[in-house]
Amino acid sequence: DTLKSPPPETRTMKRASLYGIAITALFNLSLGCIGYAAFGNSSPRNFLTGFQSYGPFWLVDIGNLCIVIHLIGAYQ
Repeated sequence: DTLKSPPPETRTMKRASLYGIAITALFNLSLGCIGYAAFGNSSPRNFLTGFQSYGPFWLVDIGNLCIVIHLIGAYQ
């Protein structure tokens, strides 16, 4: 009887969701700042299609497919 009961599940899930969203937001913000520092205002609006003359087209298609698969998996 000396062990404390764990906190309610709702509080634990809210805290986990908050941490996940905060970490994702900070990561994306840092990537945006690094991209702006590297390319400045001359960066294309869409990175996957903006550099097509510098790389193979099939690599861009694979990148787009990976994004679609990621979004389908994250939809749940």
